[in-house]
Amino acid sequence: MKIELDLNVLAKFISGVMGSNCEIVIHDLTDVCKSVILIENGSITGRSIGSPATDLALKKIKTIDINKDIPFSLNYKGFSNNGIELRSSTLIITENNKAKYMLCINIDDSKTKQAIQSLIETIPGFNFDSDKNESFFTSIEEVTNKIIEQAKSDLKFNDLSRLNQDEKQLFVKHIDQAGIFTIKGNIQKIAQIVSISEQTIYRYLK
Repeated sequence: MKIELDLNVLAKFISGVMGSNCEIVIHDLTDVCKSVILIENGSITGRSIGSPATDLALKKIKTIDINKDIPFSLNYKGFSNNGIELRSSTLIITENNKAKYMLCINIDDSKTKQAIQSLIETIPGFNFDSDKNESFFTSIEEVTNKIIEQAKSDLKFNDLSRLNQDEKQLFVKHIDQAGIFTIKGNIQKIAQIVSISEQTIYRYLK
């Protein structure tokens, strides 16, 4: 069953139900440089209207198959720019069978975790998984830099200016999967960083 729904009303409704420890964000995926078009309790991640898409949003845009994939991800870990650990969920909203909007819910569970910490400490060997799934930034440049640094870490590349041809191609394909080239201007930026032409990057992507 499909119905029309005002996303502004939906965001305010969820925020009203969940309270001030829950951030609700609507992204317009057609403009990743300033994708946040609506936000409730933005102080949780320090973002506001006009903030860029996250690294996870870029990857979703690049990789999601609307016809095959489940259009939502539930209760994964995210981290704000100042290190606050969040419990996050996202929902892709389509228009004409294309990913158009993303509804994101980011919950700060720190008070709950503090309340149960004393119990956790009584269980030997028990630890929370600390892997990061998503990071929140206030500028698109920070998103780009995070993807680059993550790729360097994943591929164990220390100096991007000294890569051989195969390594350059591997690096470009790796960051492409992370959605970096959905950001305007990043073809030119990456070409400069790895000392290749823009035409070479286009060839690698093909």
